[in-house]
Amino acid sequence: MTEPTEMISWLDKRIASAMTWLDDHGRQSKRPRPEGEIAAKEYDIARFDEIKAAYVKALERKGQAA
Repeated sequence: MTEPTEMISWLDKRIASAMTWLDDHGRQSKRPRPEGEIAAKEYDIARFDEIKAAYVKALERKGQAA
């Protein structure tokens, strides 16, 4: 299984990538992408944030148990 700290780092990179995509192609860009693509990126960011929060919480519990 992937180390939690490595997974958190990976999630941070995915979140940053999706946010950059939104900056470049989102609603406020010169030539925004279709709404469906924008909504999908926003959904991805929200799910990545949820997963990251779960990993952080699990790490905290693991640290308290040790």
